[in-house]
Amino acid sequence: MTMLVPNGTGKPQVKRPNLERQAIAFTIGLYLFICAALLAVHYFAPATPPGDSGTSSTSPYNPGS
Repeated sequence: MTMLVPNGTGKPQVKRPNLERQAIAFTIGLYLFICAALLAVHYFAPATPPGDSGTSSTSPYNPGS
C-alpha cells in the first residue's frame, strides 16, 4: 500500500472523516438503535390482560354486549 505524502514533508496525510462516511455511520447507528428499541419493547412490554366479556376484541368501542 502506498502512502501519499504532501509536498515531500515525509509525514503521511491524516485521513479525515468526510460527510458521506459520517452520514453512512449515522444511518447504520440509527438503524441499530431502532432495532434494539423495537426488540426491547417486544420482549419487555407487559401482556394485555384478558377481556371479561368473552370476546377476543380489545377495542373499547366493542364492549361485547
